[in-house]
Amino acid sequence: MEAAQTLGYRSGDMTEPTAFRNILTVSQGIGMQADQEYLAGMSKAAVMLNMSLISHHYRLEECENLLRPEHQPRALSAGRVDGIVLIHRWPMEVAAALRKNLPVVSIVHEYPGADVDIISLDDRGGMDMIISHLLSAGYKRIGFFGLCPEMTWSRSRFGAFAEAMVRHGCANRLGDIVEVTLAEALAETAFSESASLTKAKKLTNSGVDAWVGASEATSLSLYFALKTAGVKIPSAVGITSFDSKLSAGNSSRPNFTSTQAPSSELGASALRRIVHRIEGSDTFRRIILLPCSLHVGNTTRDSR
Repeated sequence: MEAAQTLGYRSGDMTEPTAFRNILTVSQGIGMQADQEYLAGMSKAAVMLNMSLISHHYRLEECENLLRPEHQPRALSAGRVDGIVLIHRWPMEVAAALRKNLPVVSIVHEYPGADVDIISLDDRGGMDMIISHLLSAGYKRIGFFGLCPEMTWSRSRFGAFAEAMVRHGCANRLGDIVEVTLAEALAETAFSESASLTKAKKLTNSGVDAWVGASEATSLSLYFALKTAGVKIPSAVGITSFDSKLSAGNSSRPNFTSTQAPSSELGASALRRIVHRIEGSDTFRRIILLPCSLHVGNTTRDSR
């Protein structure tokens, strides 16, 4: 029965597959590098689910255009889209407006009150693995770098960090939490010369010997800032990342100790969730979390 439903057959009628559907995927950001694994997973799942993908990319300043028929993908303005997958962070009002007319699933980012389903990562499980590794490697005073109040994934990872610290009997020092701006949280490459990095360097000098970064870009920015300041990584200070991808195949980037996310499965799960909403078999909003794994790189000491 599960295999038949995956192939597009309805329960109770295994003679004909469900109707062919068009699914619009829209991503927002500076570039499309981060989208590729999501789209690869969706493309593979779409064949089995009898779906066709229509993919569009918007710059940050263009997001509102998705609500204007003259700027919409033609399939959407013509009423030939059956569901939408949001990739990266979209304005709340855009997500809410799209959901009024179509099933919408978001990858990672949440839209409270908009009835948008979420396919995301198990931040709690991933952060617990990071803190456990840092403690076993002998680090004592652990700080968090990259809290951004406007970003749901940043708040979630910070909450998971605080919980993991409590679980392992460590003190949560509020002074060792470093916030970043929205622009820094959205950055796809390393940033420099910021108040957040200045604060992190001062805290490192005062005794923080390990930093948990909220994302690849924030961890990368901190790594370069500390290296430039002469800090020895990982012997003096360890740095971890979350959902690290940028260092793959690039010798100029550090091999971060980081959680690794099943990005292609996030994409595939988003399409499977769309099916439930289209068919009306599950009308309640769902937040589905996929597990992370831990990759131990060379930005932290070896576990004892």
